[in-house]
Amino acid sequence: MRLLTLALVAPIGLLMGCEPSCAKTCRTLLDCEAVETSVTEVEECEASCQVQQDIYEDMGDDSVEREAFKELKQCIQSTECDAIAAGECYDEELYIW
Repeated sequence: MRLLTLALVAPIGLLMGCEPSCAKTCRTLLDCEAVETSVTEVEECEASCQVQQDIYEDMGDDSVEREAFKELKQCIQSTECDAIAAGECYDEELYIW
């Protein structure tokens, strides 16, 4: 029964689009040599990202800032390195890397 439930719920999660973790987002940014960042270590990037995410979560899951931060991380994951470096996902108010 449990497997059946997971089999039914998993596709819904894929359709809704999962939010990338700070770790995954930071690895993507730091692996892309064309992207200029103020951080050079994954741990530093993750810590900074997590602090920002926690602040937005404290505002509420449906806050404009929280949703924008989620979209920023999704953009970074779905965009080519050169496009990220050219500013494709850049948002001055959110982009902390």
